Amino acid sequence: MHPSDPSENRDMMRGAPGFELMFLLQKFTNEADRYAETVRRRHGLARNDVHALSAVMEAERHGEHATPGALRERLVLSSAAMTSVIDRLEASGHLERRHSSTDRRQIEVTPTPSARETGREMFDPMVRHMLPVLAEYTPAQLELVEGMVARLIQAITDARNEVNASD
Repeated sequence: MHPSDPSENRDMMRGAPGFELMFLLQKFTNEADRYAETVRRRHGLARNDVHALSAVMEAERHGEHATPGALRERLVLSSAAMTSVIDRLEASGHLERRHSSTDRRQIEVTPTPSARETGREMFDPMVRHMLPVLAEYTPAQLELVEGMVARLIQAITDARNEVNASD
């Protein structure tokens, strides 16, 4: 049930289970963003550069191929902006463009050893501080949180898609 008065709707949400948890997740996201901002500057990378590298390495971890088009959609960039990001990362030695082995017309983007090393330098300190905290929880507790976070990510994606559809 959705009341017609926005303030009533907000009051209903405020009383919902997990409402305060959303603020903690927001704070976590903000702190992670601040950390990433600090280390990306130290390495001379733009914000979209880090997001692109992360997406390319995530695709590789999942056995998938990153393409400029898929990166553009994921990073919500124009084609020209995505090309600039890939050009910059290729010039700095972090990415390589290759023709797909299955469709020579398709370009794939792959990380270089330099990208992997930079990623380790940037994010290993954060991981070293977070892993001991996670080690305090049982595998079952971690599995529960992993499932919840995965569903929350999907909820955010659904909300973004809803907003985009209303444009």
